[in-house]
Amino acid sequence: MRTGCLGRYRGFAQVEYEYVRQRVYASFDWRTFEEPSPSHRVERPLERSRIALVASAGAHLPEQPPFDLGKGGDSSYRELPADATELRFAHAGYDTRRADEDPDVVFPLSLLRRLALAGEIGELAPRAFSFMGYIPETEPLLQQTGPEVARKLLADAVDLVLLVPS
Repeated sequence: MRTGCLGRYRGFAQVEYEYVRQRVYASFDWRTFEEPSPSHRVERPLERSRIALVASAGAHLPEQPPFDLGKGGDSSYRELPADATELRFAHAGYDTRRADEDPDVVFPLSLLRRLALAGEIGELAPRAFSFMGYIPETEPLLQQTGPEVARKLLADAVDLVLLVPS
């Protein structure tokens, strides 16, 4: 059963792969890994945990430069304070108008603030991070910007990270 599902997914992925290569980015290639990422048990109850938000929504502050929407993608990130309320969105992969109206649909920072106030989570980390999800050249993300954000999350003593793909 699982093999059949995987076979169907691979067929779909191949169609998407060809579409991207023909219409968007000729040198695009899927990034694959031999092993899944290691999993870790949550050591602290949620109501005592420090939570950080990392999303690929293309969120940025008005004073920050927007993400590059060109065909080469953008592997940079934007650091946003946990109390940020004025968000903008720049993304090559989705229409950002709904995110502009309600940022929580792709970057649920205000939702996390409400959960912290209600005691559902311990606290919100002092900063959140946003990437743009369209990154066809993954090496800069894997070698530079991803590890930079990981180091910052460790420095913030984060217990859990909410990853929100867009």
